[in-house]
Amino acid sequence: MSIAGIGMLAIIFWGLSNLGDIYNPEWMIAAYQKSTLAFWAYYLIGMFVGILTILVALSLHERMRVKAPNRMRLAVIAVSAYSVLFITAMIGGFFRNIVLMGTNDLSAFRVFLVLHEFLGSSAISLLGWGFLLIGWAALTTRALPRTLSCVILAYGIASIIQFVFTIAKFQVGSAIYALLGLIVFSWLGVILIRKPEASTA
Repeated sequence: MSIAGIGMLAIIFWGLSNLGDIYNPEWMIAAYQKSTLAFWAYYLIGMFVGILTILVALSLHERMRVKAPNRMRLAVIAVSAYSVLFITAMIGGFFRNIVLMGTNDLSAFRVFLVLHEFLGSSAISLLGWGFLLIGWAALTTRALPRTLSCVILAYGIASIIQFVFTIAKFQVGSAIYALLGLIVFSWLGVILIRKPEASTA
């Protein structure tokens, strides 16, 4: 799902100048008019990502709740809060593009652009705290491979400070964050699909 979301972003911003000027209402309106369906698909994928991430956290909670109950309980709470904020941000994207474009009020559109990024970055920061706890629990319980546990810890830290990358438009930091997320969720997906007995062995 994350790969599909990245693909939608590539379609949305392909061929547009001043890449990264996400707070410019004229530029974002032009992007929306060029790739309306891709915007809608991105928001729908984002909503599914918010739901599926909770399922991942719950699956990991079942594996580690006996040996690390408090950490995993807090992790599930953090990931649940992430899901609520992230889905809210995705729904807000529909309102911003469909409702506000009709008003032709660029100032209001800019406010919603900032609000959308604020909600999304706050959600990802909460996700980071959840995965920081999951990585810590995985290291102490040995429920996951040690290398994966370390990558989860790194992803958690990167997620906590991801808003800094967004504000500073630090594209290298955002690329590293996206790469860590791709590794973590792909690896977790393989492990969670397997039987618990096989994974612990």
